[in-house]
Amino acid sequence: MAHRVNVMLDDEAWEILKDIERGERSRFVTAAVKRASLLRRRRRALEGLDALRNGIDHPPGNVEQWIREERDAH
Repeated sequence: MAHRVNVMLDDEAWEILKDIERGERSRFVTAAVKRASLLRRRRRALEGLDALRNGIDHPPGNVEQWIREERDAH
């Protein structure tokens, strides 16, 4: 289902949109909104992952040491 909306565009955005054929403008704007939304969700997800990573206390050492300690323990 399609919805008619009114939006305000600055001069630069309007000049870009004027270059799109009249029949294609709605599809162009719809695609742009979907793409911007996807990028926004990805950015938020990455910020959430960064927050989790920064909140974890890492044990001392490195992966090689951890594997050796685990192997030697058995």
